[in-house]
Amino acid sequence: MPRMVSAKNNSLVSIIVVNWNRAGLLKDCLCSLSRQSYSNYEIILVDNGSSDESVSVVKENFPAVRVVELPENRGFTGGNAAGLDVANGEFIALVNNDARAERDWLERLLEPMLADPSVGICASKLVIDGTEAIDSAGNGLSTGGVGISRGLGMDRKHFSIPQMIFGACGAAALYRRSMLEEIGFLDDEFFLYDEDVDLSFRAQLAGWKCRYVPDAVAHHKGNATSERLSWLHVYYHTRNLEFVWMKNMPAELMIRFLHHKMIQELAAFGYICLRHGGWSPFLRAKRDAVRMVPSMLKKRREVQRHRTVSNQYVKQILTSIFDREYLIRKAYQMIKG
Repeated sequence: MPRMVSAKNNSLVSIIVVNWNRAGLLKDCLCSLSRQSYSNYEIILVDNGSSDESVSVVKENFPAVRVVELPENRGFTGGNAAGLDVANGEFIALVNNDARAERDWLERLLEPMLADPSVGICASKLVIDGTEAIDSAGNGLSTGGVGISRGLGMDRKHFSIPQMIFGACGAAALYRRSMLEEIGFLDDEFFLYDEDVDLSFRAQLAGWKCRYVPDAVAHHKGNATSERLSWLHVYYHTRNLEFVWMKNMPAELMIRFLHHKMIQELAAFGYICLRHGGWSPFLRAKRDAVRMVPSMLKKRREVQRHRTVSNQYVKQILTSIFDREYLIRKAYQMIKG
């Protein structure tokens, strides 16, 4: 079980924002973070080798923000890791550069962490920017091994009850540093996409909890770095879903839900390759996932060695691919795509 951690009301929170060539997004994001009602925090902007004026925009307009300039694009995972290296906080918040947090976002998100030391992750309510529709009310995970954006497309008035859930969307989430020191941070081999699902799964397996906080609201543009169904999106999402499954799913449940996994793969093939013509990134992703099996199996041994929860518990936190709400969410995504 997680170690008991004392947390004081003046605990320092480190907010990490990773950026790559999105100078136009930074003012809204950093302005919202600079005006938080909770006062004891630091903001770290990690720039992934941008060729635009991102760094100068931050230095000129937000002198209190600590800027970490990387010589190259290390992705969402590498950028956040660089931010964590210089972070001083007892709690670590990740915020996408295309997200705008409401004024009490951090204060609301921190409350469950201070109240319950078993909570290692707190998930925000993400609202699609410029609308009243939910982008994510935290993450779920299907029995086919696919991350689920809870509440996607629904009116923001829904999903208004705090509850324990599977995980958090990394676009605006809070993590307990002691948990990250125990289970590790974002897996750098993911580079982009589904790294938050992997982290949430590892946390759950190690006995940590994720609390959904509906009053912690951030407005999210979404897909600002790469468009949905772009080559980049298809490749990394397709490849990384295999990593999530290989690293984390208990062997007994792999067997139990193998047919769910096969149905998921066939549906993804039909949607990405047959409907949208994404043959090249899809097949390259599967090829590279196979090539990286030895690396993932090595990581799997470490993850499973630290597992403290039962297969029954893991089964309970998964969402069946035949669940009505899950099917509605997938249908919504297909229509939007």
